[in-house]
Amino acid sequence: MTMLYEKVVVLAKSFLNGNINDCAELAEPITQAKINKFNWDLQFSASSIFAEIVWKMAIGKQSLSEWQELDRLFSPSPIATHANFRGNKTYKTGNVPEPGALVFWKRGNSWQGHMAIVSEVAEDKKTFDIIEARALSGSDNKFMNVEEKKGKQVGLPFANDKLNILGFVYPKHQEIR
Repeated sequence: MTMLYEKVVVLAKSFLNGNINDCAELAEPITQAKINKFNWDLQFSASSIFAEIVWKMAIGKQSLSEWQELDRLFSPSPIATHANFRGNKTYKTGNVPEPGALVFWKRGNSWQGHMAIVSEVAEDKKTFDIIEARALSGSDNKFMNVEEKKGKQVGLPFANDKLNILGFVYPKHQEIR
């Protein structure tokens, strides 16, 4: 058996060498309806789409009720998604990075934000690596580029012109097949 957070990291890393745009989960009717209804093709939405797809794939389709819950929690806006998870008793939130967790940033005091999946965490829990998706510039077809970034840090001073960490949302502590 594998822990859910481990599967989240493996799946996220699998898109580093593949192409999320060809992922069957992206073509799911609910995901496509969200993309069309909520204008998910905005630049900051790619990170939300990527994180939702990876978490759903890790959970597996046999857990339909969890998929439906994630449909309600994920939003085109990383800031709204963070608020939805914080207001939900099913998922734990916090300020310490853990592999498989979602990490959220907010630009100063604005509505703009970003999110990614934590892939690795240093022993001191202050530095971590992420896997994120961004919309490709000038793309009319909602193409996303998945990249790994190393050396992100918690505890940095607030900056009004930069992304500041809002917190983390952790996948359920469970074994999966």
